[in-house]
Order: sequence, then structure tokens, then C-alpha cells
Amino acid sequence: MASNLKVIITNPQTVIKIPSGTRMLVRRSCHAALEYEQYDRRIDVNVVFADNRILHSYDDQRVSNIEAPEVIALPSEEEGCLGTLIISVERITELTKVYNRPFEMGIVFASVHGILNLLGQHYSDQETKEAQMYKEARILTELGYSPIVGF
Repeated sequence: MASNLKVIITNPQTVIKIPSGTRMLVRRSCHAALEYEQYDRRIDVNVVFADNRILHSYDDQRVSNIEAPEVIALPSEEEGCLGTLIISVERITELTKVYNRPFEMGIVFASVHGILNLLGQHYSDQETKEAQMYKEARILTELGYSPIVGF
């Protein structure tokens, strides 16, 4: 189903060296989330690997909180493009050290969470949070990662 997906990845940040295989992992994660949601339209998704400074430039108001998020999902109004995921590899590195999780799991979680956000799913209340966390756990499990979601 999600074979109609084209993931375009850019890496303007220079703070964190992106490990080999990370781009493929992001593509697999995006595909898995769209397949789980049975999304079968031809679509592009842009992914930007960012540091926290770049993340601030995309979402000043939201990021001005005490902590920066690991991913921001920006829906697109452009035909054929679902939107853009801004993934803070700097924030993921910080969180994976604190919670003793592999960097790859942080990237997978951010990609899956971001795709679900682009599809309109957000943690708006406890019920929707639990429903989305369940989906995230299922998708992470399908990708071979622990069903413990988040950090």
C-alpha cells in the first residue's frame, strides 16, 4: 500500500553525525505507519533532520517551551505532499541517553509519531493519546522495536 510513498530526506544540521542506515530506517518507518493506517494514495513526505536551533526556526511558539520536541509535523497544502517532518536528531540523542534507548528507536518513534500527526492524529486528550500510543506501539513492534513507546 505505502509503496506509493516517496520520502525526501534532507540534513541541514551539522551538530549530530547521522549514522549509516538512518535514512533507510526513516523510510521504512514512514511506510510502516502509512501501511498500518491503510493509506494507499500516491504521496510524498519531506523529512528534515534538524538540530534544536533549526527546530526553533520552524516552530518558535511551540518550541519556546522548556523542552524541544523530537518531531514537528507540518501538514502540506501542496497536491501530492502529505507534509514535512522536522526531526530533531539533537533532541533524540539527548532523550536516548537519558532513557537508555538506542538512537535508532528514537528515530523510528519520531518518524511514526510524525506520520500519524500528519494524518491528523494528535494527543488531544487521554483517550486519543492512549489510542495513538497503542498504534505507535504496534507499528514499532512490526518494525522490530520494543513496544514501549516514547521516552
